Amino acid sequence: MLSETRSHLKLSLAAIAVASLLYACGGSSDESRTATLEALTHSIASTATAEAGDDVNPEGKLKTAEAEATTQAWSATGTQAAMSALSADEQAATATAFAPYLAELPKYDVDPSRGRPGWIHPPATLDIEGYQQYDSKNQFIFTTVRDFVLSADITWNTQYGTSGCGFVLRSDGNEEKPSQYMVMITRGGLGHVIFAPMVEGEIVGSYDFYAKGKDPHFDWHNDTTNRLTVVGRGTMFAIYTNDVLIGEIDTSEPPPDPIFPPPPERPSDASDEEAMERYQQELAEYEREVEQVRANFQARRNAMKDKDTVFERGFVAMVAISESGHTVCRFDNAWLWQIEDVE
Repeated sequence: MLSETRSHLKLSLAAIAVASLLYACGGSSDESRTATLEALTHSIASTATAEAGDDVNPEGKLKTAEAEATTQAWSATGTQAAMSALSADEQAATATAFAPYLAELPKYDVDPSRGRPGWIHPPATLDIEGYQQYDSKNQFIFTTVRDFVLSADITWNTQYGTSGCGFVLRSDGNEEKPSQYMVMITRGGLGHVIFAPMVEGEIVGSYDFYAKGKDPHFDWHNDTTNRLTVVGRGTMFAIYTNDVLIGEIDTSEPPPDPIFPPPPERPSDASDEEAMERYQQELAEYEREVEQVRANFQARRNAMKDKDTVFERGFVAMVAISESGHTVCRFDNAWLWQIEDVE
C-alpha cells in the first residue's frame, strides 16, 4: 500500500515534470537551445522540401498537392487550392487511399460525410538523445487545421517514463514563443496521456489522464505500439488510445483539481517503533509531494486565468520529447481528417 501510494505521487510529479519539459522546449536561451521548440513552419519545411521527391502512390497524390502548396506562401487557402487542382483520377486515387481511415471516423463520433482528407503521412521516426531534447516532423506542414481528427500508431522506446511521443496541435509556428496545444502519451505509471496548452512559449495548464485501466489494450512497455487519436472541435478535444476514449478537455475552462492517492496507512501496532518511524517518514514525504503538486498546479491555474488558451486554427506535427537518455518514436498509419460540420 505504501509503495503504491509513493508510486502514484511520483507519477503526479512526473506529469508536472513533463509539463516543465514542454516549457523548456519553448525557451529561447542558449542553455536550452537544443530543447527549443523550432517553428513548425521553419524547421519542418526543409523536411517537406527534401522529401517532396519521394513518390508514395496513391498517397503521393496527397503529398504532391501539399508540395505545390509550399510555393503559395503559408496560407491554408493555398493548400486547398492545390488540393482542388487535382484531376478527377487523382482525386479518386486519394479517396481510395483514404478509404480505410474514412471507415475509422465513426469510432470517434465523426461523420465521414462532413469533411475531407487532410493527408496520409508516410512512416516517420523521431530519434533523440540527451537531456530535454525535442524533435518534430510533418512533411505536410503547410496544412493548417481548425476542426480535425489526427491519428497515428506510435511505437516507442524511451529510457525514462516521463519521455513521450505525440502531437503538436493548432500551433502558430512561432519559433521562440509558440502558442499551441501538445498531447503526449508516456510510459510512466503503466501509461499516461498529458495534454498541455502553451501560450507564447509558456505552459499555462496541463491535463493528466491515466491510459492504463481505461484502455485495456494500452501497452506501456518499450517496443510496443499504441494508437493515439485526437478529435478537436472548437475548444473541445477528445483523446483516444487504441480507439478508447481516455479523456475530454475544454480548453476554455481550467483543468480539474489533481486527484491524490490516499496517504500512507498508519501501522495498527503503534508500539512498533520501527514501523512507526517508517510511517512518519513516508507520511512526511507524502505531504511534501502533495504540496509540491498542489503548488505547481495552482501556479498553472493562476497563469491560465490571464492567458487566452483558445487557439482556433494552426499547424500540426508529430513530436518526441525526452526527459533524458534515448527516446525513439515511430509513427505509422498517420492521417489527418479535416472536419467540416454543417450547421
